[in-house]
Amino acid sequence: MRHATHAPREFRAPRQAAFFPHGSARMPADTAVPQAAARATPLRTLQIGRGLAAIGVVLFHLNNSMWGVDKYFPQALSPLLGFGNAGVQFFFVLSGFIIAHVHGGDVGMPARLRRFAAKRFVRVYPTYWVVLVLMLAALFAAPALGSADERDLGRILASVLLLPVQHEPVLSVAWTLEHEVLFYIVFGVCIANVRIGVALLAIWQLASLGHVLSGGGDSPWRVLVSANNLLFVFGIAAAHLHRTWRCPAPGLVALAGAAVFLGTGVHQVLASQPWRTDIAIIAFGLGSALAIFGACGYERAHGLRAPRVLDAIGDASYSIYLVHLPLLSVYAKALFATGLAAWLPQAATLVVMLAALVGSGLLFSRVVEMPLISLLSARRGRPQHAVESRTASQR
Repeated sequence: MRHATHAPREFRAPRQAAFFPHGSARMPADTAVPQAAARATPLRTLQIGRGLAAIGVVLFHLNNSMWGVDKYFPQALSPLLGFGNAGVQFFFVLSGFIIAHVHGGDVGMPARLRRFAAKRFVRVYPTYWVVLVLMLAALFAAPALGSADERDLGRILASVLLLPVQHEPVLSVAWTLEHEVLFYIVFGVCIANVRIGVALLAIWQLASLGHVLSGGGDSPWRVLVSANNLLFVFGIAAAHLHRTWRCPAPGLVALAGAAVFLGTGVHQVLASQPWRTDIAIIAFGLGSALAIFGACGYERAHGLRAPRVLDAIGDASYSIYLVHLPLLSVYAKALFATGLAAWLPQAATLVVMLAALVGSGLLFSRVVEMPLISLLSARRGRPQHAVESRTASQR
């Protein structure tokens, strides 16, 4: 079950002492923001972002898997759908923002490491394992659905643990989770020991930056030195600014970030000489960081109400991300087997498929992900943090 995309692997989808102060930064009274007030902000803007990013990733895989493919639609649909996978870069920045926003106060407090690790484990692994087990069951029951390599025991074990190895996971979209887990480990070290954690974070970021400056390209250490790793720190920086500075024009910052993000995407799919993949990743990350910082500042100043549909999609974005690609092939085959694909206009086919995949993710979140998180959180004796449960990343 491989997704049909020609994008480079890093660009595909569908995861403190000095910079995490425990109090407000020393800034003028009209710009400093008390930490407690900043952390109490609902940040519903992030729900909108998560929902839009999830839709973008689904659209990207739909476009690459069904259009320009001989057995479905030989003609391409729209090149502008070709950068929807940049929703992954948004999620990486968002993950750094949320972890800093929710757990910034835990840095340098080793007693809180166990709680942090347990919360991260519950958010990432159990739901992912359910999808992986279902996919492996299908691969072993019907070997024609995948390759022999996908049934290799070593690859399966690495996929189960989300180890940063050279080959991609069996559930291909889980490559992003390898980055997420690596970030959580580094942040966990910051919680256990500030000096060691900050040094490790700096080494990790410098290695990733060095790989970009050296020209990027494939590396046996692809996860450890990927340009995507830099995006977590972009999110951390945005969270720090949100907590310590009240931007006088947050709406303009958000619009500027959106312009950088969208402009990068349009350039990558329409330009005769697009930027190198790792450069585009950094540009998407910078746009995401500006958009998140500005949007959260605007919400704090003026309030914001997320459309209910985007609110729901944002809540279920992790489930949508995990299940959409395995189900895409199933739904596409059903669409053509029933004759609906010949009857529907192609634009309508795109909408129907998008609705089916997003709807399936919403159902999976309601039936599997949320009950599983509630059950495991209750066993730990502590409910998930209110802000984090609404905005935790995934992927």
